[in-house]
Amino acid sequence: QAEDGIRDIGVTGVQTCALPIFLPFAVVPLRLGVAPTFLDILTAVIWAIWLIRLATGRDRVRFPAPVFMTCLATGVVVASYLASPDPLSLNETTRMFAKVSLGHLIVIPVAHLLGSRASINRFVGTVIVVASIESLIGIGLYFAPRDLSYRLLAALEPLGYPVGDTVLRYRPDTDILRAIGTSIDPNMLGALLMIGGALAIPQLLATHPIWPRPVTVVLLAPIAVGLLLTESRGSWLSLGAAVMIVGTLRYRRLWVVIGVAGALAVFLPQAQRFTEHLISGLQAQDRASSMRLDEIRNAYTIITGAPWIGVGWGIVGRSIDLEFTRGVSNIYLTIAQRSGIPALVAYLGLWVGMAWGLWPEIRQASITVRDDGIMLGGTGAIGGALVAGMVDHHFVTFPHLVTLLWAVTGMVLAQAAINSRGTPVVDGDGRRAGTR
Repeated sequence: QAEDGIRDIGVTGVQTCALPIFLPFAVVPLRLGVAPTFLDILTAVIWAIWLIRLATGRDRVRFPAPVFMTCLATGVVVASYLASPDPLSLNETTRMFAKVSLGHLIVIPVAHLLGSRASINRFVGTVIVVASIESLIGIGLYFAPRDLSYRLLAALEPLGYPVGDTVLRYRPDTDILRAIGTSIDPNMLGALLMIGGALAIPQLLATHPIWPRPVTVVLLAPIAVGLLLTESRGSWLSLGAAVMIVGTLRYRRLWVVIGVAGALAVFLPQAQRFTEHLISGLQAQDRASSMRLDEIRNAYTIITGAPWIGVGWGIVGRSIDLEFTRGVSNIYLTIAQRSGIPALVAYLGLWVGMAWGLWPEIRQASITVRDDGIMLGGTGAIGGALVAGMVDHHFVTFPHLVTLLWAVTGMVLAQAAINSRGTPVVDGDGRRAGTR
């Protein structure tokens, strides 16, 4: 019973890993020399519980290949950081780098602690619910009077949140407000809602969803509205990519949905604002997208000048209203310029290895009769994040989004392990399709 209790605490910790998304940058108000965020504390608890189980023989390393690949890729990045030109000291850069590194490694305890279908269902459900509620907060702040929205967000200052003219965010050179919720940045809110939406959409079509479909519709609706109001084109494209991945693997009807959504975007007058914004970004016709091209050129210069260990993580990307230095809206170029090309190769190799190892179970999930949509939703969320990485850097630079992405990856690993130990199922023609 004590063992089950410890495991339950760990599962609860993993499940509530999504909760700090409400206040991703909130620090503990009581300062004792350090100011950990709520996410830092929760991450430490998850790691401690799994390490205790490992040390006492109640658990073992059940995913040796993913654990090795994750540790190797993270080790290369850490080695590059230690050898970089940045001075090594216990400053904000070092703390942020440590948080990001631990965010990648969270896949290890999560994959081991989520050992049952019930715990996986709770985790997926929590992420969807949290994304939906955070979207409602963003929608509420968007439509509230702006002075009220400002006062509500400024009230978070004791928790370490910023105050000043940049609390509310607008499209550059316009007065068009962007939804931010409590994520500070609209693109970060968009990244969160993309993950939640990618997990929720397969639940609408799964034969055995975790909730009745009307519940999923109620949760998904604010996610969709909030995602539009972020004006985050990268998040729009990445959710589209996630839907296409899921549609290609199993739910072909999603391609019809994509076609209908595209037609509405073209012909509905109410959609013109968003359609024009997306097209201007794809054609690099506005300031934000042209700045991204400048960032890419700047990143290429930096990478060619320091190809092996990069230039370090000392100067993060500045505000969109200022000149960028090392900041680039691309996770792959971010890794290459800050940690070198070998680190980028290790990072890409990690994802390729994950895909190779998971492909049999992903393929099985695409044909199995008893389908809960979780494996495909997780696959779509990961694929969407990797697509988002072409135009944003959030999934390698902000600890809460790094942690969320790799927690979802750990969930997919756990689901694959459970599916591989399941019972035989048959496909639609009565032939044996595999196990579940």
